[in-house]
Amino acid sequence: MGTRKKTFLILDANILIDLYKCDWTLVKLISTHVGKIHLATPVLSEVNEIDEDDCVKFGIVLVEPELEHVISASQAKGPLSFQDNLCLILAKEYGWTCVSNDKPLRKKCQDEEVPVIWGIELICILVEAGGLPVEQAKDVIKGIQESNPKYITDNIVKKALRRLGLDNCRVKDIQ
Repeated sequence: MGTRKKTFLILDANILIDLYKCDWTLVKLISTHVGKIHLATPVLSEVNEIDEDDCVKFGIVLVEPELEHVISASQAKGPLSFQDNLCLILAKEYGWTCVSNDKPLRKKCQDEEVPVIWGIELICILVEAGGLPVEQAKDVIKGIQESNPKYITDNIVKKALRRLGLDNCRVKDIQ
């Protein structure tokens, strides 16, 4: 179970906010069991709930983007914010997996062949890596959906529960 190859992750603001609202200690577990978490400093400035000290304490590597990254992100056209463009640019350049619930960012990652996963999927990977019991993961998934129902749909939750072997557990049962 815990033999999965660790990866490098870059999180966008919505993932950080979901984790903060649900269970901030998961960040340390993800860093330990799944992979090193990176966060662009402009993304940190979007999240009022945490600061640099929290990032250091919980194992998040703050990344100060290079000038060329900032210029590219600010000149990019389309539906993505500056911060989302920055996540995409950094993930693409360094081979990181982007973790986001933002559909336009996810689509752009897929279009540019940048690995991308849902925040809920990250919780499943944490379970698979041996860092979180299934029952606790179910509670985390419930909490994330409650705090972010616009992006964390019943369909996303059903897929996660199925992945965790909870096929017979209906979404309404965990609410």
